[in-house]
Amino acid sequence: MGQVPFPAMPVIVLAGGLSLRMGRPKALLPWPATNVSFVAQVIETLRNAGAECLGVVTGVHHDLIASALEGHAASVLYNPHHADGQLASLLHGLRWGFSQTTRPWVMATLVDVPGMRPDTVRTIADATLSGEFLAIRPGHAGRHGHPVVWRRDALPLLEAADPALGARGVMRALAAEGAVRDIEVDDPGVLTDIDTPEQYAALIRPTA
Repeated sequence: MGQVPFPAMPVIVLAGGLSLRMGRPKALLPWPATNVSFVAQVIETLRNAGAECLGVVTGVHHDLIASALEGHAASVLYNPHHADGQLASLLHGLRWGFSQTTRPWVMATLVDVPGMRPDTVRTIADATLSGEFLAIRPGHAGRHGHPVVWRRDALPLLEAADPALGARGVMRALAAEGAVRDIEVDDPGVLTDIDTPEQYAALIRPTA
């Protein structure tokens, strides 16, 4: 028997940041394992997991990221409010995602977390098939990571959130109410957030 189809949901990748700490667009950095850009690596991982409806939220580096995604079947979603921070990019992506489906879920991940595995993405997606949670997230070694799946009912909460706290404030409140499902995964890639030149240098440094 073939694999059960990926649960019907759009997936968005947030790539609208300024990359100030990195000093160059993180989305375009080569991922060492494949030597493709971070953004292409994330899209490939999502495709390998079975996702079909993909959108990449961009900002100041829109043209460069759009060029890097040529040949990759993903919608490039320029966020005119990218300067307002990550919450604005998440909302832009979620609104697009929920406009693509009548189903209750949209998955969101970050372009600077390119090390997640396809099977992890699939595990988080499959967790939407049962339960009435408003968000589902992976956990590893006592920390939470990406990708995160948001239920449509959470969108108004995110829209009303304090931009200074962003989605984390909403997630903390939902978790306190028991409305978040945490899925423990054996995948440190869900936590590999590459923000600085030092972190990238450590990533590409030979381990032998």
